Amino acid sequence: MREIGGYRLVALLGEGGMGQVHLARSASGRLVALKTVHPRLAADPRFRERFRREVAAARAVDGPYTAGVLAADPEAEPPWLAQAYCAGPSLAEAVSALGPLSAPQLAALGALLAEALTTVHRARLVHRDLKPAHVIVTRDGPKVIDFGIAKGVGEGDALTGSGEIVGSPGFIAPEQLARDAEPGPPADVFALGALLALCVTGRNPFGAGSAPEVLHRTLHEEPDLDGLPGPEWREFLGRCLARDPADRPTAAEVLTWCAARGEPTPWWEEEQVTALIRRHEEATDELIEAGPAPEEPPGGENGPAPGASRRRFLFWSASGAVAAAGVSAAVALDGDGGRAAAAPARTAARPRGRTLWTRELGATQYGGSLLRHGDALYVHDTASLTRLDPATGAVRWQRDARDTGQVVPDGADTVHVVRTALGMAPTLAALDAATGDVRWETRGAVPDGLRPRTSPLPGTAELDGTRAVLATGDGVVCLVTYASYDQWSLRTEGRKPWRAYGYDAATGRGLWYHEGTSGAVTALRYAGGRFAIAASAHGGPDGSGRPDPRSREPLFVLRAADGGQEAAIPGGAARPDAHPGASGTGYFALGQAVGAVELATGTTLWSRGVTDSVSVTPRATGGLVHAGSYAEISALDAATGRTRWLRTDVARLGGDAEEPPLLADGRLYATGPEPGTDQPALGGPKWGVHALDPATGETAWAAPFTGTGELRAAAGGSLVHVFVGTVLTTFHGPDGPV
Repeated sequence: MREIGGYRLVALLGEGGMGQVHLARSASGRLVALKTVHPRLAADPRFRERFRREVAAARAVDGPYTAGVLAADPEAEPPWLAQAYCAGPSLAEAVSALGPLSAPQLAALGALLAEALTTVHRARLVHRDLKPAHVIVTRDGPKVIDFGIAKGVGEGDALTGSGEIVGSPGFIAPEQLARDAEPGPPADVFALGALLALCVTGRNPFGAGSAPEVLHRTLHEEPDLDGLPGPEWREFLGRCLARDPADRPTAAEVLTWCAARGEPTPWWEEEQVTALIRRHEEATDELIEAGPAPEEPPGGENGPAPGASRRRFLFWSASGAVAAAGVSAAVALDGDGGRAAAAPARTAARPRGRTLWTRELGATQYGGSLLRHGDALYVHDTASLTRLDPATGAVRWQRDARDTGQVVPDGADTVHVVRTALGMAPTLAALDAATGDVRWETRGAVPDGLRPRTSPLPGTAELDGTRAVLATGDGVVCLVTYASYDQWSLRTEGRKPWRAYGYDAATGRGLWYHEGTSGAVTALRYAGGRFAIAASAHGGPDGSGRPDPRSREPLFVLRAADGGQEAAIPGGAARPDAHPGASGTGYFALGQAVGAVELATGTTLWSRGVTDSVSVTPRATGGLVHAGSYAEISALDAATGRTRWLRTDVARLGGDAEEPPLLADGRLYATGPEPGTDQPALGGPKWGVHALDPATGETAWAAPFTGTGELRAAAGGSLVHVFVGTVLTTFHGPDGPV
């Protein structure tokens, strides 16, 4: 059995840019997380000097809520340090199982973390990267890990030096981004404020999206503190998140404020959390019983893969010690929200799906689509709109569609399309679904008499924005025109109001007109005799024209019968399906949070943080809501939001980040590597399509697809259609038609 510094190595837990992390035992039997530095970093004298200095400071930290540095040798080959090993879930996992924290629970957590930070600051250290992943909930309570020796935002190759930005977007203080000076203790208080807000609202106060977007909001916008338990919490966390570090309380002041409001019984002693802790401890015991890992070069990058028991442990310990890349597992959860045993490893061969037919077509353009509607499959590519037979791939009809934008099937016999010729106001056409022939089309709002002429240039972009979106319902087609709010469009078109037009779906006769506010339309929905229109006059911090996901703009509700405005719901643009006329419960994703909303009233029923920026199925199926991203697929309990299973070896099937996971006919479709290869979804090869059981996440069958480029997908009738680049392939399960 290998030893480093007198510690016997039990297993490799993971590795990253700095080196490797091992589970190890001291001579007395104490478990530690032993970190070895990569040889290429150890060879850098500057790195070794920083490592020496920061290890010395970190060893001075000694508190009940920190995982302290027990021993280290910066001069060894390789350099190493040993920290107390914490067996338990991450704070994010624990809160997900328990649900959003109440005010007393939040105060108890705030007091504990503030005490941990006070200990760190007393040693003249700054954590620099406090976030939920760096708080582990153990049998003895939450503990802060990885203080004093932080990695950069991009997992850099060296410990951070002066002037480098350290931390995770959403938790980085403004002064760290400005690089005015080395971050001090107030930067940790800022991160603590963001963390506490997240534990109640399920979202970061500075939103989600790309790192530049989140950092821009941190520097220039006020935090979103809606949903906190009362005005005193809003005021207090607002102070913690103040842009000026001098305006923030100290960690000691946070401790005093929170301690006066905490509950006597810690929430981490609730059964939902203790069940998670027990399972982490059991997984540790299993790993120890399995014996030491095969020997490998210290600090190396390509050591042998762990065995099956280690794979299971790696999933469990990813939050407790180190995030180990490349681990694929589906994890079911038991009825009380605690994690059950990991699902069987996906190393066995899975049933192979069958290719029904393949066809070469033009590439889907930006805004193009692949739509399954009843017994029709519509492909809108760079040049044409084509209707295919889903079962055979036979072309039913094809027509020129170079100026076509949105395509919306309406019932069994009509397809509505928006035409958006360059520089011209959009028009609308109704096609016969059986032949592709035009049944009726508009000439433009002014020629059709829906709106009086206001310009000597009829039909031009001066009158309407050059973009449009449509929806149908109650025998009415609603066409809403608008201008993009990207920088180029603002220079050429200026700021324009959105304009809504109602047409008789059968004849195309103009019914009504409504002029709205200045802004780009982000969503149009129909329910219960009403059209709901979401628009944003903010082009986003990157100037791309994409709306700000944290926009608090209203949702406008128009009556389908006459176009009259029934309501303007404050802040409703982020949830366009929630409006009068809608019914039931809807599910929404906004960045790294998923929430359930009573659609008729807009009341939030629950909100949960998730591990990635996701999209979700808008309605529940079998008591579950399914969430997907480019890196994972998961199922949440529709009633509580608790995670029921999670897979990181498959990802959402589709090219649009806002498309919900593809669920049809009792199958949840995903994309990922060939079963048995244990590749992660993020960065792994996109070998083919996976058909999952929505209830368990298990792969029912998988099949490879061909083609390179943008990926789009549709499903129906037990078939799944995948369009990659220019190749459209249709699959069915192994027990489907031959």
